[in-house]
Amino acid sequence: MKKSKIFLICCISFIIGIVVASFVQIKFIENDLLWFVEIVVLIVLTILFWSNKKIRLIALIGLFLFLAIWRYSISLPQNIPNKIWYYNNQVLEITGAIGNEPDIRAQNQKLELNVEEIAISKEFKQNRIPVTGKILITAKLYPVYNYGDKLKIVCELLLPTMFNGFAYDRYLARYDIFSVCYYPKIEYLDSGNGNKIYSYIFNFKNKLRAYIDYGLIEPEASLARAIILGDKKSIPQDLRDKFSQAGISHIVAISGMHISILSAIVMGMLLGAGLARKYAFYIATIFLLTYIALIGLPASAMRAGIMGFLVLWALKLGRLNKITNSLVLSAVILLLINPKLLRDDIGFQLSFLAVLGIISFYPIFEKFSNKLLEILPKNKLYLKFLNPIFSIFNITTAAQIFLLPIIALNFSQVSIIAPISNLLILWVLPILMFAIIIAIILSALFPYFSLLFFAPAFFLLKYIIITTELLVEVPYSYAKVYYIWFGWIIIYYIVVILSWVLYRKYEKQKAN
Repeated sequence: MKKSKIFLICCISFIIGIVVASFVQIKFIENDLLWFVEIVVLIVLTILFWSNKKIRLIALIGLFLFLAIWRYSISLPQNIPNKIWYYNNQVLEITGAIGNEPDIRAQNQKLELNVEEIAISKEFKQNRIPVTGKILITAKLYPVYNYGDKLKIVCELLLPTMFNGFAYDRYLARYDIFSVCYYPKIEYLDSGNGNKIYSYIFNFKNKLRAYIDYGLIEPEASLARAIILGDKKSIPQDLRDKFSQAGISHIVAISGMHISILSAIVMGMLLGAGLARKYAFYIATIFLLTYIALIGLPASAMRAGIMGFLVLWALKLGRLNKITNSLVLSAVILLLINPKLLRDDIGFQLSFLAVLGIISFYPIFEKFSNKLLEILPKNKLYLKFLNPIFSIFNITTAAQIFLLPIIALNFSQVSIIAPISNLLILWVLPILMFAIIIAIILSALFPYFSLLFFAPAFFLLKYIIITTELLVEVPYSYAKVYYIWFGWIIIYYIVVILSWVLYRKYEKQKAN
């Protein structure tokens, strides 16, 4: 067996271990010492039986499996007095600094507070205890707080709970947040307690928001902020629902799915326009890095950037199946950093599956579209127009194959017209982003002409909104999914994977 295949098997074994640890009861995996001892035993067995290939492979598979379970077990919260969640269900005076960019909603704001100390006496003057951990505060819209602001709050600390079928506790646990606080009494202390680089980035984002709000009206301004800065929460709910029904929600979500598809489309359009593969790769990579920096380098975007770069690298090589090991290794590294992502982060699931779909099925669709182009009249201008269209359609359809069950399970609806809506809308995004960035730069220099500078972006945003509204009015454009048996999802993926394997086998036999 090749080393690359052994490596792939070990990585898959690690992912399976995370799956097992994520879904079994906590009492079966919380003994991290037991898993660590088993890891040490397997390491010894691997060394002792290195010359025996079968035993070595079995030992390596077990090693990576138990390593995953051990990693998950040590990520579980320890209920000890120096952790803030130890004091849940108590009224406390808490001092800490805002550790992330405030999440501004329509009715309130969410603040992530890094706790430094608490007071638990009734007068809040005694028993001050240094503690660590994070809490999520839901506060009124005003006054506005910023990253790095030091606050003193008085509130009842609560444990996050599930509501309306949504596992809010697991959703927050992936960020290591196990305590929430609603509308506390807040006293502002001082500012500048955060990382200087992040402070600069968040201040820069606030300036960009101000330029967009000055140059555009609603709902175009909200959509522009979502696409450029990732502020999707400010989009009106009815418009967000229509994006979901049309199958284009990813355009307002900073996720690996969005960035991977967008990166692939940028490079696909450059290749379709006749640019050399090497130069198309460099331009698309610069676009990717600029975009991630622009939205503020959040952890989700950094993860998404890894997925997006893998797609670009595969397109540069011209052989998408060559990066399968790299994709699986990226997933292992991300899960090693945060093992809770696999079950509780839908963005991670969509990111991984979108890239997997692209590298698996895009070459197949591309082959069929090339055969279709060979039948059509040979006209260079004609082909330059069709190539980008086929690229967008092939990329989005390939991604949707693996995404369909996860979208149905988590969002209770499936867009039937997603390939068409993506074809009609995604080509606009690179042009729109460029138009918004140019408008912001010009508005900073000549603010009185801001409306004029944003006019091209306004018409492109209006095109996206009107096209989406028209598409969702088409009968049977989307289907509601009220219940889906988990077994059907497993069967679906088995059928898809078997179909891909049989097609690959057929192609090899045909080549031979």
